[in-house]
Amino acid sequence: MLNTTVTAKIKWYFISLLIITNGSFAQDLSFLNQSELLDYRIHLGFINAASATVKSSPNITFLQSTPTRKIEIEGKTVGILHVFSPVIDYWSANLAIETRLPLKTEMRKIEGRYKKNEVVIFDQSQGLAKIYSPQNTPINKTVPISKGMMDIIGGYFFLRDKNLTQMRVGQSLSAKILFDGTIYDILFIVKGFETVDGKLGAKKCIRTSLVLPKNNMFKDEDAIRLWISQDKYQIPFKMEVNLKIGFLSIDLENYMIQGKSAY
Repeated sequence: MLNTTVTAKIKWYFISLLIITNGSFAQDLSFLNQSELLDYRIHLGFINAASATVKSSPNITFLQSTPTRKIEIEGKTVGILHVFSPVIDYWSANLAIETRLPLKTEMRKIEGRYKKNEVVIFDQSQGLAKIYSPQNTPINKTVPISKGMMDIIGGYFFLRDKNLTQMRVGQSLSAKILFDGTIYDILFIVKGFETVDGKLGAKKCIRTSLVLPKNNMFKDEDAIRLWISQDKYQIPFKMEVNLKIGFLSIDLENYMIQGKSAY
């Protein structure tokens, strides 16, 4: 059975599939202008481990005199795993509509007995991120960030607006993101194109690898494989993670736009 530390890391790896960008601004903002809901099943073989949702609202909120939209991600363990090693995680980001850069992010974690809340205010013009967390020491801190620094959610919309079908096998994109007070380097590599079966049917997909910072969880560098739908939506359709403790799968189970099924 997975322990609390491992299930927490599983959520981090799931969120990582949403964060790759090469830093250039896209022109089409349609994905950020509509309401979406994506539901995922996270499982070890036939054993359900967790579920996750990604949802966005079309409502506009002004922050720093800038129009933004809020995107939320929620994940939690299910079944017997939730009884013995519960994980309930929440992330949200207010993204500037014009640039998709984050102006405010929130994180709430309940992972067994461990709990953490965090709010980050991004000052993109000054190159600073102000982090508040009652569980941190100090509670308030400010870290320097590079121009156009992303969060875990904003990069997702950059990726979806890239024309990934025009990328060649072996071509890569890289990103720097601020997550949990630390800046990470992420690498996204195109591996091929293939059809994948799922609950929503067979979909043509772009097969990719996601390379994260070195850690002791994976067997090899190519341990995270991600399939992105090869259509106008370009959403994460399937993910496989080869952990040292076992083989983990993340599958899209539902995708809705403006309250209606997209597939």
